[in-house]
Amino acid sequence: MTRLKKILVAYDGSSHSKHALNWAIDLSLMSGAEVSAVKVFESTRLYPAMAETRGHGLKELLDGIHQEDQRLIGEVVAEGQKKGVTVKGEILQGNITEAILAYAKKNDIDMIAVGTKGHGALEELLMGSVTRGLVSLAHIPVFVVKD
Repeated sequence: MTRLKKILVAYDGSSHSKHALNWAIDLSLMSGAEVSAVKVFESTRLYPAMAETRGHGLKELLDGIHQEDQRLIGEVVAEGQKKGVTVKGEILQGNITEAILAYAKKNDIDMIAVGTKGHGALEELLMGSVTRGLVSLAHIPVFVVKD
């Protein structure tokens, strides 16, 4: 069995991703592995809002999303600190599955931890497809955590 050195958590603030983060932290405590958590901003999420506002208030919308993403990254760092594990947090942009896989490859990640679903009805469907994509396309183990 390969020694686990680096774990990546796909994080969106949902209860499923919080469970994945907690599992990754616990695995880190047992193995000494580094933990990184990523939140991916996918611009296609904006299309319904852009159509609704016709572009007015787009800057405020983007600022709000950026602030929320920063808050979520702060949440993962704080959760790690609470348990004595340094969690490196980062915000990525692009297609969620592709961004996670590219980050994993670039950073020599040994395993990806992900929840089964995201939050909200549309987000759950989206994250469900992200989880399936990671399981299908990753060349490293993907640890899927149920809520």
